[in-house]
Amino acid sequence: MEYTPSVKELSHFPFLKNSKDYIRTRYSSLAALLDGEYGEILVRHALHRIRDALSVKRRYGEDNPCKPEEAIASYALARVIISCINDRQLIDRLTRYEAERAYYFLRNEGGDENSWNTNFQRTDDGYSRLFMYLSEELGISITQDWLPLVDYVELVAPIHEDRFRLINRVITKGQVHVNKDEMYELLRERIRVLLHQNLPMKVPPAVCKQLAPRLAELQKVYQEQMLQQFGTIEETAFPPCIRALITAITSGASLTHPGRFSLTSFLHNIGMEKSQIAELFARAPDFDAEKTMYQVGHITGGGGTEYSAPACAAMRTTGLCVRPDVLCERINHPLSYYKVKKKKSVGLGGKK
Repeated sequence: MEYTPSVKELSHFPFLKNSKDYIRTRYSSLAALLDGEYGEILVRHALHRIRDALSVKRRYGEDNPCKPEEAIASYALARVIISCINDRQLIDRLTRYEAERAYYFLRNEGGDENSWNTNFQRTDDGYSRLFMYLSEELGISITQDWLPLVDYVELVAPIHEDRFRLINRVITKGQVHVNKDEMYELLRERIRVLLHQNLPMKVPPAVCKQLAPRLAELQKVYQEQMLQQFGTIEETAFPPCIRALITAITSGASLTHPGRFSLTSFLHNIGMEKSQIAELFARAPDFDAEKTMYQVGHITGGGGTEYSAPACAAMRTTGLCVRPDVLCERINHPLSYYKVKKKKSVGLGGKK
């Protein structure tokens, strides 16, 4: 018998095609989804979803219970809201949250009387029907604990953990052995990558204008949270790559375009003022005040998009990852390095 997820199951995995179809049958357009008092309720749920994504402590909506159809609609509206703001870091936060949320509900699908999923049923491959349904829709071919080599290579491409490198895997007849825990992790990564590829969406300007007060409210919350995370700027906590870029500038060297972008976006993300960032570039031999202010302004949001600092993988690709230390081996983003290093310095030196 062919399996179709229930509405409750879809509410936990709102990115599925059936979830989108479910919303389309109930709302003729985005305007209809936002219409009236019920539209206001759905927007509130969407904003709560984004705040969950921004929160350090992930609750996956458990503190904001809503009907399954409202949960699906809130996911759709959260993507609309994030697309209107068009901030790369916010997009990254939301897609990671949605992937982790799906992972959470899959791992807690259970099969006992306390399980959230009363439709739980295990297949011959040892996974639930829902897991296999998700895998098939996302283009992953699973046979018990084996993945085709081509699928595996594509899935692990964004992952930099040594345990996922092919040299550390068992490969037989074009199949890579993956244990069940790892299979769930790979599915989570697949969800994150696919969701990220489809953002930002093209949203009608009239819709963004209608949501403008809520967007401003969300951006304020986001800025306050960033301030709490990074606090006052502490140069001793900068990662080696950023310190190297600053050293290059202060010694009078010219930076490549990726170097300028990486340094500017990093300093902006941790709260440095645009004028301070521009002052750094004043020592560069090719310094042009007007051009520098334009570039800094564009990267920090003046062009309508506020950019996030590149991750470690991107820094390696552009040749900007230099003299990595022990902490670099445990993190995958310069901003993560900065946060960890600051926490350590506070712990050693007392409260700041």
